[in-house]
Amino acid sequence: MNITLHQLKAFQAIAKFQSITKAAEAMSMTQPAVSIQLKNLQEQFEVPLTEIIGKRIHITEFGQELVDTADRIYGELGQIEEKMLELKGLLGGKIRISAVSTGKYIIPYLMADFMKIHPHVEISLEVSNRYKVLAHLQENSTDLALVSLWPDELDLESIQLAENKWFLACSPENKEAYAAHIQAGNWKKVPFLLREKGSGTRTMMERFFQDRDIHVESNLELATNEAVKQAVMAGLGASLLSNFSMAQELKEGRISLLELPGLPLKADWNLIWLKQKKHSPAVKAFIRWLSENRKKVLSKHFPTLETL
Repeated sequence: MNITLHQLKAFQAIAKFQSITKAAEAMSMTQPAVSIQLKNLQEQFEVPLTEIIGKRIHITEFGQELVDTADRIYGELGQIEEKMLELKGLLGGKIRISAVSTGKYIIPYLMADFMKIHPHVEISLEVSNRYKVLAHLQENSTDLALVSLWPDELDLESIQLAENKWFLACSPENKEAYAAHIQAGNWKKVPFLLREKGSGTRTMMERFFQDRDIHVESNLELATNEAVKQAVMAGLGASLLSNFSMAQELKEGRISLLELPGLPLKADWNLIWLKQKKHSPAVKAFIRWLSENRKKVLSKHFPTLETL
């Protein structure tokens, strides 16, 4: 048997994406090259590693055992690499972060400044809605999670990064008309843009209107904060947006804010992790660095937020 690390790496990617094409993209390889790696790996086993069902590639039960073995092998190799870096007085390893969609406007700056100091640390970032981010945390498929609404159901530790504020935003050309409708109590004449269910922004928006017994009309639901922001600027309606997500657009006059008692809504950006989680040296170093530098980094990259 002559299994190579390249074959295992390709097989891991195929198992993750259930697609040779997507695996090739993730590995910066050509599709034929990944197919050859899979073919060479399969030739060493008498039982199938994959099967095609409905035009999609699926991993067999035996194939999954091989994936699990590959995960353990690469985990051990990662620990060896970390030890080597430690002997050289350097920090290495991998940090897995999941962030809610609005968090993508914040976390890259924190990652970038940390990685300038520790270039041997690898950070993976997955951006999704709040429901999926918390699921990743519970499944232990991420080390840290960036959220704005605190999940009471989990036993957590955290670092408070910054205050998050949500404003009612619209395009400048719609501001006068929307403000007049709101002033007259004609909320149904203002088209509202909603995030998908499961997002923190959607939860905050629904809670705000329910608490005030306000009934609004919406015929457009969007999956990401960026999509909502673009729809707002296109004049399709009004929506709650985080100050972090529209700082530049407000400065450039492409978004206007509607004044309303009770706004802005406020919560804290928190980087959270399970209390029982045993962190690697890289994750511990990142948490410690954030504790000491978060305010300086955010004020450097988001200087206009203090005026909102």
